[in-house]
Amino acid sequence: MLILGDNPMAAAAVRAARQRRRALLRRQAQQRMRPGTPPPAPGRRHHPIQTEKYLEEILKERREIEMEKKKKRSWDQKNLQKAMDKVLSKEMSLREASLRYDIPRSTLHDKTSLLNLGKEVSLTPKIGRFTKTFSPEYEETLVEHVKNLSNRCLPLMKKEFLKLAFDLAETLKIPHRFNKDKGLAGKYFYYDFMQRHPDISLRTPKLTSMMRAVGFNKPQVDLFYDNLEKLMTQYKFEPSHIYNCDETGVSCVQKHQKVIALKALRQIGKLTSAERVKSITVRFCMSANGHFVPPFFVFPMQRMNDRLMVNAPTESVGVAQPKGWINSDFFLQWLQLFIKHSRPTKKNPVLVLLDGHCSHKTLAVINCCRENNIQLLSSPPHTTHKLQPLDRTFMKPFKDAYNQQCDMWMRANARSRKTDYDIAGLVNKAFTKVARMEIAVSGFICTGIYPFDRNLFSDLDYLPTDVTVAGSSSTTCNAQLSNNLVSEEPANPPQGLTSEPTIGSPKPSTSYDLDLAQIVHQLSPLPDAAKKRSTARKRKCEKSEILISSPYKVVVEEKENEKSTKNKKKEIGNKFKTAIREKGKQTKGIKVKGKSGDKVKKNEPLIEVNNTRTVCVVFLEDHDEDWIQCSSCRGWAHEACADIPECSKGYICDRCMIF
Repeated sequence: MLILGDNPMAAAAVRAARQRRRALLRRQAQQRMRPGTPPPAPGRRHHPIQTEKYLEEILKERREIEMEKKKKRSWDQKNLQKAMDKVLSKEMSLREASLRYDIPRSTLHDKTSLLNLGKEVSLTPKIGRFTKTFSPEYEETLVEHVKNLSNRCLPLMKKEFLKLAFDLAETLKIPHRFNKDKGLAGKYFYYDFMQRHPDISLRTPKLTSMMRAVGFNKPQVDLFYDNLEKLMTQYKFEPSHIYNCDETGVSCVQKHQKVIALKALRQIGKLTSAERVKSITVRFCMSANGHFVPPFFVFPMQRMNDRLMVNAPTESVGVAQPKGWINSDFFLQWLQLFIKHSRPTKKNPVLVLLDGHCSHKTLAVINCCRENNIQLLSSPPHTTHKLQPLDRTFMKPFKDAYNQQCDMWMRANARSRKTDYDIAGLVNKAFTKVARMEIAVSGFICTGIYPFDRNLFSDLDYLPTDVTVAGSSSTTCNAQLSNNLVSEEPANPPQGLTSEPTIGSPKPSTSYDLDLAQIVHQLSPLPDAAKKRSTARKRKCEKSEILISSPYKVVVEEKENEKSTKNKKKEIGNKFKTAIREKGKQTKGIKVKGKSGDKVKKNEPLIEVNNTRTVCVVFLEDHDEDWIQCSSCRGWAHEACADIPECSKGYICDRCMIF
């Protein structure tokens, strides 16, 4: 006899063995009690082949089992109608009709029982007693409204959509189970709605400025493609002679991507070199066949230091500017770098596509491009996100690669901080990784520049600029809603609903058939240009231009002449005020800005004086000479400086004549 003692494991093993033995004995007893095949009659033996009738019964049972395992609501409405007709006319039994038309027997039984009781039956598949709040037509209108607002860059948030659903049910007096205290539809309605319409989803929008949304309009884009087509037809540029240039900003503070870290921590930190962003401008240029010009750096410093270009890309150029911005002088320097690598000639001119920044539109730039066979085409304002190849395919991969290189640098130099002297090396690594031929080629293809395709953008792309709701009147809709949405009589179903009785979504309780889209627009209005501020600043709108054309050159020359005249006036005024302030003597009668001086009539006789302490208004000197007084500002000038004939009866100084 085995003595277990105080060993608990041995006792547990003995109990498990006893349980297994009892289970085995139980199974043997059940097999002995189960009736087997009876022995054959004397003189006969069992045959292994079954009869056709027996096989048919087995097949029917198997088909019934397979039908039960089918996915619910997988039967056809036409087959259901035929099966119901056969059962009601007693041509088939319930079971036979269910097998022939592949209709669940329980479904066929329920439908025929309701018809026998004189009740209405819907042929639409339905599971359970749940009913949808809105019919498919109403949900489709909601989906179209959501898509319309999304295409106009004004998408609805989740809470706004739930409020719209609640307001629509309340306005149309549709029975619902929404939360009336919060005035919102429930989460189960939201999840079911999104599941029924997989073409919409909850997404994180990208920030889009109003100027970009409105600036990308069809007239501006058509003008750009007209100018491009004109140049392409005239010069027949090859892809190796079509370039696009643009600048971007990089800094020592990189943007972080998602990282792998512990779940329990509330906040995950990652090191950066500083808190404030100090931007360094980098100009890139690429051609339609994949050729890249070396980058051009603008560092935010007073003086350029050679250490800033350590490990920079080969043949790249760097300059210094206090704010790190590019100007017309630096753009001229970049043009020299571009001419060196593109080598334009009179037989093979080069086309450069760029934005409309003021540094690209100076007279010096235009003359330089005309002398070196470079055609400049500016894009419309606020359209570079659509029309500039660098923005479409290069800038985002470059920024990602640059941020990745910054993270790797911080990990390798954990106790150091990046400075402006490390930027060129990091840009070099990111630029070498991203400057590939396929990126450049795809950038010109997706903008329709090469191969030329002016019909690349559809009306959907211009929809954000169309902020006017054509053919709708909010006043009329308000009157209709206030006067007619008070009846409790059931309305006719909207177009598209079948006339057969259903147990689906209830119909709105209105006295007439309202335009559903108009009601949805009233509850969630589309942007309307009539509500635009009337006090908006008015200024001349820029457009796409061929910058080296003669008409545009004349306009630039006029602007620069006007600007130089204005600067000259300002300089003369500043010199005169400075001289008066230094001498400490201001001639009596000089008109000061903001104060009214003594006015002198033109016919008043002039007074000649000899004052050694008076300052000449022409050359700002106080030599002891003969003086003459200005009849307008009462200032004094030397007769020799004034250079007037002796027979002259009046004198007006140059300062008064200019101003």
